[in-house]
Amino acid sequence: MKMKFLFVLMLSLLLSFLAVCGAYITAERSRGFIGPAVVTNSKGTFSYVSLHSPGWMVLNSSFNGEGTVVVLDQFSGREVFSSNVREHLSYPVVLPGEGSYSIYVTNGSLTFSGYYRGVYPTPMVQKVLCASIIVLSLLLALWRWRA
Repeated sequence: MKMKFLFVLMLSLLLSFLAVCGAYITAERSRGFIGPAVVTNSKGTFSYVSLHSPGWMVLNSSFNGEGTVVVLDQFSGREVFSSNVREHLSYPVVLPGEGSYSIYVTNGSLTFSGYYRGVYPTPMVQKVLCASIIVLSLLLALWRWRA
Protein backbone atom coordinates (compact mmCIF):
# COMPACT_ATOMS: atom_id res chain seq x y z
CA MET A 1 0.00 0.00 0.00
CA LYS A 2 2.87 2.40 0.78
CA MET A 3 4.54 1.72 -2.55
CA LYS A 4 1.32 2.48 -4.37
CA PHE A 5 1.02 5.78 -2.47
CA LEU A 6 4.62 6.76 -3.28
CA PHE A 7 4.17 5.78 -6.92
CA VAL A 8 1.04 7.90 -7.30
CA LEU A 9 2.69 10.82 -5.48
CA MET A 10 5.75 10.73 -7.72
CA LEU A 11 3.65 10.31 -10.85
CA SER A 12 1.46 13.30 -9.97
CA LEU A 13 4.53 15.45 -9.24
CA LEU A 14 6.06 14.44 -12.57
CA LEU A 15 2.87 15.24 -14.47
CA SER A 16 2.60 18.60 -12.69
CA PHE A 17 6.17 19.42 -13.63
CA LEU A 18 5.46 18.58 -17.28
CA ALA A 19 2.37 20.82 -17.23
CA VAL A 20 4.38 23.78 -15.91
CA CYS A 21 7.08 23.18 -18.55
CA GLY A 22 4.38 23.18 -21.22
CA ALA A 23 3.04 26.50 -19.93
CA TYR A 24 6.50 28.06 -20.12
CA ILE A 25 7.05 26.78 -23.66
CA THR A 26 3.80 28.38 -24.86
CA ALA A 27 4.65 31.67 -23.09
CA GLU A 28 8.11 31.71 -24.63
CA ARG A 29 6.63 31.83 -28.13
CA SER A 30 5.29 35.37 -27.63
CA ARG A 31 8.33 37.23 -28.93
CA GLY A 32 8.50 40.83 -30.02
CA PHE A 33 10.63 43.72 -31.16
CA ILE A 34 10.53 47.38 -30.11
CA GLY A 35 12.12 50.19 -32.07
CA PRO A 36 14.37 51.49 -33.37
CA ALA A 37 13.41 54.82 -31.83
CA VAL A 38 15.42 57.99 -31.32
CA VAL A 39 15.36 59.23 -27.72
CA THR A 40 16.74 62.74 -27.18
CA ASN A 41 16.98 65.50 -24.61
CA SER A 42 17.43 68.85 -26.26
CA LYS A 43 16.87 72.24 -24.63
CA GLY A 44 15.04 70.78 -21.64
CA THR A 45 12.46 68.81 -23.64
CA PHE A 46 12.43 65.06 -23.24
CA SER A 47 11.44 62.50 -25.80
CA TYR A 48 10.83 59.01 -24.55
CA VAL A 49 9.75 55.55 -25.59
CA SER A 50 6.77 54.14 -23.69
CA LEU A 51 6.19 50.41 -23.54
CA HIS A 52 3.80 48.09 -21.74
CA SER A 53 4.84 44.78 -20.23
CA PRO A 54 2.07 42.24 -19.52
CA GLY A 55 4.32 40.47 -17.00
CA TRP A 56 7.89 39.89 -15.89
CA MET A 57 10.04 40.36 -18.98
CA VAL A 58 13.70 40.57 -19.96
CA LEU A 59 14.19 43.21 -22.64
CA ASN A 60 17.42 42.68 -24.60
CA SER A 61 18.05 46.33 -25.37
CA SER A 62 20.57 48.09 -27.55
CA PHE A 63 21.46 51.76 -27.15
CA ASN A 64 23.54 53.69 -29.71
CA GLY A 65 24.72 57.25 -29.17
CA GLU A 66 25.79 59.21 -26.14
CA GLY A 67 23.94 60.06 -22.94
CA THR A 68 22.48 58.66 -19.75
CA VAL A 69 19.56 56.29 -20.28
CA VAL A 70 16.91 55.79 -17.59
CA VAL A 71 14.07 53.25 -17.50
CA LEU A 72 11.22 54.22 -15.15
CA ASP A 73 8.09 52.44 -13.97
CA GLN A 74 5.36 54.92 -14.94
CA PHE A 75 2.99 53.94 -12.12
CA SER A 76 5.37 53.97 -9.16
CA GLY A 77 7.98 56.37 -10.56
CA ARG A 78 10.67 53.90 -9.50
CA GLU A 79 13.87 53.72 -11.52
CA VAL A 80 14.31 50.24 -13.01
CA PHE A 81 17.54 50.79 -14.92
CA SER A 82 20.07 53.59 -15.37
CA SER A 83 23.37 53.63 -17.26
CA ASN A 84 25.78 55.96 -19.03
CA VAL A 85 26.15 55.21 -22.74
CA ARG A 86 29.09 56.12 -24.96
CA GLU A 87 28.67 54.93 -28.52
CA HIS A 88 27.02 51.52 -27.87
CA LEU A 89 25.49 49.54 -25.01
CA SER A 90 23.77 46.16 -25.25
CA TYR A 91 22.21 45.19 -21.96
CA PRO A 92 19.34 43.01 -20.77
CA VAL A 93 16.90 45.23 -18.88
CA VAL A 94 14.64 43.33 -16.47
CA LEU A 95 11.11 44.72 -16.32
CA PRO A 96 10.04 43.38 -12.91
CA GLY A 97 6.30 43.07 -13.45
CA GLU A 98 3.19 44.07 -15.30
CA GLY A 99 2.96 47.75 -16.09
CA SER A 100 3.99 50.63 -18.28
CA TYR A 101 7.59 51.72 -18.52
CA SER A 102 9.24 54.74 -20.10
CA ILE A 103 12.75 54.90 -21.51
CA TYR A 104 14.30 58.34 -21.74
CA VAL A 105 17.65 60.12 -21.89
CA THR A 106 18.69 62.70 -19.28
CA ASN A 107 21.40 64.21 -21.50
CA GLY A 108 22.42 63.47 -25.06
CA SER A 109 20.74 61.51 -27.82
CA LEU A 110 20.33 57.76 -28.21
CA THR A 111 18.80 55.30 -30.61
CA PHE A 112 16.98 52.51 -28.76
CA SER A 113 15.84 49.11 -29.93
CA GLY A 114 14.71 46.14 -27.90
CA TYR A 115 13.90 42.48 -28.35
CA TYR A 116 12.05 40.28 -25.88
CA ARG A 117 11.79 36.51 -26.02
CA GLY A 118 8.63 36.14 -24.02
CA VAL A 119 6.64 37.18 -21.03
CA TYR A 120 6.99 35.20 -17.82
CA PRO A 121 5.10 35.27 -14.53
CA THR A 122 6.68 37.21 -11.68
CA PRO A 123 8.75 35.22 -9.13
CA MET A 124 5.90 35.50 -6.59
CA VAL A 125 3.41 34.02 -9.07
CA GLN A 126 5.90 31.23 -9.85
CA LYS A 127 6.21 30.38 -6.13
CA VAL A 128 2.42 30.34 -5.66
CA LEU A 129 2.03 28.19 -8.77
CA CYS A 130 4.65 25.74 -7.53
CA ALA A 131 3.10 25.55 -4.04
CA SER A 132 -0.40 25.02 -5.44
CA ILE A 133 0.83 22.22 -7.71
CA ILE A 134 2.55 20.52 -4.76
CA VAL A 135 -0.61 20.78 -2.62
CA LEU A 136 -2.73 19.49 -5.50
CA SER A 137 -0.34 16.58 -5.99
CA LEU A 138 -0.48 15.68 -2.30
CA LEU A 139 -4.28 15.84 -2.31
CA LEU A 140 -4.43 13.67 -5.40
CA ALA A 141 -2.05 11.16 -3.82
CA LEU A 142 -4.07 11.07 -0.57
CA TRP A 143 -7.33 10.66 -2.47
CA ARG A 144 -5.85 7.88 -4.57
CA TRP A 145 -4.38 6.19 -1.49
CA ARG A 146 -7.77 6.17 0.28
CA ALA A 147 -9.57 4.78 -2.77
